[in-house]
Amino acid sequence: MKRILAADIGGTTCKLGVFTPELELLDKWEIPTDITDEGSRILEDIHLSFESKAGSHEYSTEGIIGIGIGVPGPVDFNNGILNGAINLNWTEQMAIAAQFESISGIPAIVDNDANVAALGEQFKGAGSGHKDVVMVTLGTGVGGGVVSNGMLIHGHGGAAGEIGHIYVDYNRRFQCNCGKKGCLETVASATGMKNLALNYYENGVTETLLAQQIETDSLSAKSIVEAGEKGDELALKVIDEVAHYIAVALSSLSAVTNPKYFILGGGVSRAGRMLIDRIEAYYRPITFPPAYENTEIIMAELGNDAGIYGAARLVKQFLA
Repeated sequence: MKRILAADIGGTTCKLGVFTPELELLDKWEIPTDITDEGSRILEDIHLSFESKAGSHEYSTEGIIGIGIGVPGPVDFNNGILNGAINLNWTEQMAIAAQFESISGIPAIVDNDANVAALGEQFKGAGSGHKDVVMVTLGTGVGGGVVSNGMLIHGHGGAAGEIGHIYVDYNRRFQCNCGKKGCLETVASATGMKNLALNYYENGVTETLLAQQIETDSLSAKSIVEAGEKGDELALKVIDEVAHYIAVALSSLSAVTNPKYFILGGGVSRAGRMLIDRIEAYYRPITFPPAYENTEIIMAELGNDAGIYGAARLVKQFLA
């Protein structure tokens, strides 16, 4: 039987899925990501895991249309080359597609993990039924993907959709992992929320439920959201500022891509309506009206499955 395979490689686990040619999910599971020895066994482990499921799902190498692979790093989509993935201990450029094909004999297509999550949400999740969406993942960092007319936008060097590096903090207060200051990631990720909370605390907002966590260096984005739900002044200032910066980034994206949906995912997005209502309040007054008309800001729906759905969709688009 014909099958499509999908892998979403993360620093802790690899999410794997088997799909029909019509992209019906038949099975999904996870395996640990072995990052020892510079991650040299990761691709082999994925191949062996799929082989172990071949009998139960009645497929052979010859019957596999292809595998889509999402990886946490910048990818040249045209040739499947990854330009390093620090949390996998992949420090050099790697021809991921070619390496997996050599290991397995299966045609492979590779993209950045945030991109495949965006495609998954557009195809099967919150953006289902619409061809133009932007996904913003608010986790430890800020990632994202832009889907236009049903296709991911990659750009000349594969950096399209790097939403976390839109310049929004003109005070340039915090250092970003990219080496710059002012990036959205420094003020809207889980790390960014901590940056802002510490900044407010050090500048006099000390009456807060978060004081002990700040003093003991145990502050988290989750605790900031929970304090905000209780009406804590410092937490609400942080959430409000995060919303403002996200709105500035979305406004710029609206003028370029004019999506139907902005889809928010990742841990920070669990702030839910408390965050989305504030984003909307800032977003519309600063955005070109024709660019936001009928645009909605919504929550992601697929959770950890977004990546495998998007990876399978890539196979359907380019290898089937």
